[in-house]
Amino acid sequence: ELVTGGKMCETVRMITGYLLVSGGLILASLVHASSLPADGGEPGKAYKACLDAVAKPDKAAMVSLCFAKDDPWIKKANLGYFTNETFQVAVRIEWPALRLIDVKITGGQLTGDDAEISVQGTMLLQREEPTGDIVEVDRYPVKGTVKLQRKDGVWRYAGTEKLER
Repeated sequence: ELVTGGKMCETVRMITGYLLVSGGLILASLVHASSLPADGGEPGKAYKACLDAVAKPDKAAMVSLCFAKDDPWIKKANLGYFTNETFQVAVRIEWPALRLIDVKITGGQLTGDDAEISVQGTMLLQREEPTGDIVEVDRYPVKGTVKLQRKDGVWRYAGTEKLER
């Protein structure tokens, strides 16, 4: 009966269509984003702790508070080469959202193990001179979003952001 397009085939098509629609609705509800509190909740606290480590500067704290254990950039970095200060500059050059100072978190969205927090602050640009001195190149206000990801129950900076003047 299925091959001939009889009543059985029509029933199977209806059931299949129902399951596809139902499955889609269930899937959509599983990935629904929820709002974070004004301080960014746990992802916001993790981002602030990371920024505090960068601002200090404290190389060990930056590694443990900003990056996942398996972060490819950290794995490639020759950590022994850097002082706390030169590592701070390297991190800020590589990751724009870690250049921010005077940060205010204004909320965000949470979707499973991914968070996007809304921020505003001052972008600080630095460089290391050939003499070893670290100089400030520029600073300007920015606002936008910063992404964090939860791995093994711990929130860490996810390396992508949208920050604009």
